[in-house]
Amino acid sequence: NPKIRIRRPRQSDKRIVLAFCKRTFGRWGDYLPEVWDEWLKDRKGIFFVAELGDRPVGVGKITIQRPGEIWLEGLRVDPKFRGYGIGRLLQDWAWRKALSLKPKFIRYATGSYNRISQHLGISAGMEMVAQFDEFASSPLKRADTALVRSSLKEVEPLYSLFQSDAAGWHGLYLEGWKAWQFDLRSLAGLIEQGRVYSYYDARGLAGSLIVLQSKDRKYLNYCRAAGRDATTCRFVLREGRVLAHLLGSRKLEMHLPKSSRNRRLVRGTGWRKPMDIWMVILEKRF
Repeated sequence: NPKIRIRRPRQSDKRIVLAFCKRTFGRWGDYLPEVWDEWLKDRKGIFFVAELGDRPVGVGKITIQRPGEIWLEGLRVDPKFRGYGIGRLLQDWAWRKALSLKPKFIRYATGSYNRISQHLGISAGMEMVAQFDEFASSPLKRADTALVRSSLKEVEPLYSLFQSDAAGWHGLYLEGWKAWQFDLRSLAGLIEQGRVYSYYDARGLAGSLIVLQSKDRKYLNYCRAAGRDATTCRFVLREGRVLAHLLGSRKLEMHLPKSSRNRRLVRGTGWRKPMDIWMVILEKRF
């Protein structure tokens, strides 16, 4: 479409873009207000808008986690301008840019209900590689927790523990609705950031939890959880709720690979599945 121009966003675009993103996820709104300023400053990734005349009508972001690891996110089109092929144009433009970065992986997430987004990815040669149920809970008010902050000397046994409980994760860990490659290097980085916690019983290392806390401390996400067995994993999920209380969080969320085993696993842990939708991860490997 010759009338559409792709360019870098300006701060003056913020009001217009956030206005048409208010109801992206229904009553939950959109996360763009929380990340706009950060994305505007990000020089490693590529933040872009689609402009019609002098008005932004679409937006998107290419994020580079590590060299070769590309994540597509934030693709939005003003509802007033849907049906004009702007979503396809944004997707195609982002895809060409991502390919120019010599990727090993290109990935993005979408909702199970979003058939259009899934079709756009599959038509670009991507595959649906993982699906995650979303769960919610509240902090558990107790004075202490059995979880202790992990240290770098534990990185290899922790990685082995996570690998032993890896069904459905597709070699990933989650940061909200982003999925990153999970390996020794990324685990070491998470430990250095103070985001990994270990649980020890009489037999030694038995469970672990990786968390992500929002800047305002109100929200805590479980990025990945593991246990030696189902009983231990349930214990870790419950203890994570105590950890959230001790860290000052008010709301808890997590994703687990979509399976009947995991739905059984959360029973009795204080976690619930509030929505009958799930996250879908699409991926292209090179």
